[in-house]
Amino acid sequence: MRNKFIYCIVLLIVYSVICGFFWITKKETIAIIGAMDVETIEVANHLSDIHYKKYGNFEMVIGTLGKYKIVLSKSGVGKVNSATTTQFIIDKYKPSFIINMGIAGGLSPNLKSGDTIIADKMIQHDFDMTAFGCPKGYIDACVRPNTPTIYYSDKRIGNNFAKDKSIKSGTVVTGDVFVADAKSKIAIRKEFGADAVDMESAAIAQTAKRNNIPVVVIRTISDGINDTTNEYKQNKQNIARKPALIVIEVLATER
Repeated sequence: MRNKFIYCIVLLIVYSVICGFFWITKKETIAIIGAMDVETIEVANHLSDIHYKKYGNFEMVIGTLGKYKIVLSKSGVGKVNSATTTQFIIDKYKPSFIINMGIAGGLSPNLKSGDTIIADKMIQHDFDMTAFGCPKGYIDACVRPNTPTIYYSDKRIGNNFAKDKSIKSGTVVTGDVFVADAKSKIAIRKEFGADAVDMESAAIAQTAKRNNIPVVVIRTISDGINDTTNEYKQNKQNIARKPALIVIEVLATER
């Protein structure tokens, strides 16, 4: 009886040590979301222990980067694609935080093609309930007059990516429209004080906020305020690598 008791105690100790080891070595999970292959492939190429998962139309690349477990996904373009992908990743993988990276159109004259911006604020510029007296961009309710619904990148996480002084910060607006002409760009900048425009980031930030998950948005400018779709087409292949390389460098070197 005594030997059986000792045997059970030993087993319990061994089990506790093994569980403790796996708990200590378990990597923190981070989700990285881009809309297109050109925005995600660079990260995928730098992951180790890589494998692929497909759940219906959701495709994930799982791997390791530095001390982190990475869940990388190409969401597809637009607010619905990016929001549903974000929610699926949150439900399935429970990431500590979310990084949205990719390219954006420049709205500020201070931003040119190839510049990188971290969004300190995000707004959905195409959400319109002005018929009810709400300011454009307001989603939740008209309880704060003249204030659009604003989502924020996590400052602590964002600061890790903003150590390079060439990286700027500013307001990024999102809508389900590719803003191609200077007139539209100027109008959006005037209405929202926006520095850049894309088609995903504010939707990802809204989804993350509803789940209490920190988010950071990193975008590189593909076309400036006076540029057209021609510049976008010419630049996107090379420029889309830049935010990915910034993410890789930071995550791979964190201790």
